[in-house]
Amino acid sequence: MTRIDAQSNAPATTSPNGVTVRDLVGLRYLQATVLAGEAGLDQRVTWAHVSDAFDPWNWLDPGDLVLTCGYILPETPQDQVTFVERLATAGLSGLVVGEDERCPPISGDMLAAADRIGFPVIFGAHTVGFAQYVRFVAAANARAENQSFTKIARVHGEVMASLREDLAGTEFVDRLSHVVDCRLLVVDPEMWEPLVRGASTPAREWKDAYDEEVRRSSGRAPFVMNLTVGDQNALAMPIPSERSACLIAFPKGGVKPQLAVLQQIAAACSLEIARVDAEVERARRSGAGLLNDGLNGRFEPAVLTELFRGRRIHGDLRALAIDGSPAAVNRLARSWLVRRIPFLLGEIGHVAIAVVRADDVSQADLEERTALEGWRAGISDVFSGAGNLGDAVRQSRWALETVSPSVAALALYGDGSPTFLPRTLVESRLAADRVLGPLIEYDRTQGSDLIQTLQVYLECDRSPSRASEQLFVHTQTVNYRIARIQELTGRSMRSTADVSELWFALRALALSQSAQ
Repeated sequence: MTRIDAQSNAPATTSPNGVTVRDLVGLRYLQATVLAGEAGLDQRVTWAHVSDAFDPWNWLDPGDLVLTCGYILPETPQDQVTFVERLATAGLSGLVVGEDERCPPISGDMLAAADRIGFPVIFGAHTVGFAQYVRFVAAANARAENQSFTKIARVHGEVMASLREDLAGTEFVDRLSHVVDCRLLVVDPEMWEPLVRGASTPAREWKDAYDEEVRRSSGRAPFVMNLTVGDQNALAMPIPSERSACLIAFPKGGVKPQLAVLQQIAAACSLEIARVDAEVERARRSGAGLLNDGLNGRFEPAVLTELFRGRRIHGDLRALAIDGSPAAVNRLARSWLVRRIPFLLGEIGHVAIAVVRADDVSQADLEERTALEGWRAGISDVFSGAGNLGDAVRQSRWALETVSPSVAALALYGDGSPTFLPRTLVESRLAADRVLGPLIEYDRTQGSDLIQTLQVYLECDRSPSRASEQLFVHTQTVNYRIARIQELTGRSMRSTADVSELWFALRALALSQSAQ
């Protein structure tokens, strides 16, 4: 490796271990001027980074040279002193400040601090682009030992091996962990759950540390975050993905991994996340088809039971009805797949319907997820045998109907729910006929809309004016119809018990009609 000394045109050799700061400032064509910190000129430069971050120590590796137009420098002399001290503490090799009108005046205090700690501060000429620094560092280090390149090559090798050997989940991530001698975890930072098969998540204290760092960065996750819990340290790096995802690295030997290598690992993990997403989609499609066939009676119960068993869905089962966003339901399916929980997942209208083994998904877990996702959900009684699938799904939907549309809550059928709720399709029709039969018959013979009026009236909290707006009729018409409803059913709108019975009868009627 040779260089042209700034003081002459004679070639000079760089360190066999790579380029130093002194090598850079010795290059005439870079027109670099040392402002302070000459005692640190022999520090090795592992890479040169153009930085627009106000805290470059949080995302650069030791040995990196910071290249900036200067606007990241603090305004006050004391803050400038703290800035240069933090750069030195992070092990960075130096600071090159370009000539730019946005750069605040560099104070004497900052330069004195740089001299005191031996941290090079260099003025870069406006006519020389930062790309010149980067090219020289890359070329100078190309012949030196380059551990980053070697480790990046190993990451690529593990990716190719995972494709050949069909590796997935923790086995794939564990192999990447050996490259950087860290324990690696791939998590959803919002839900704080693993994103690859068979993996785990750090303790909740690490989420608190993660959230705090995000808040400090104005609500956006920076390129890399240093997390600390007690006497433990970790690095968190966003993973490029369509979903919220991050890589958390726990160094095993106390030495932080090189960020360039960690970034390559994060990119490799994005491929694993996409692979799991594809598995979820396949599982959802096939499960939805089987669930739909089961609910529509396309298989004999014995055949359906064997099909369920083939998907490891046997023993005590539960049905779950969820009124939530598609993204939230997809996250739930992904969580089950990652935890190796067998499931069927389909839809009836806008409601997601799932079937799982009762022991796999606890009520406490579902309640916690309900609070996080903000959805409404209902759970059936425990059932066994695919022949009972239809009744279990209806139970879950009836339980869902007991949850107010304005709240996020989970309701368990038969446990805390009104005893009025029917248990089978036959019971639901009987319940609806017992309470609403006179209205159904009246609407049929007279061509009226008493059932619809009752539905809208109760949904509007018994407000005639609001109901009239939705029904596009006069308020007096609503009052007349409600009086007729009370007369035909023998129930009073002033009685809480009567109103509750009418409401659940409407739910039973709607569900029994949708099952036909």
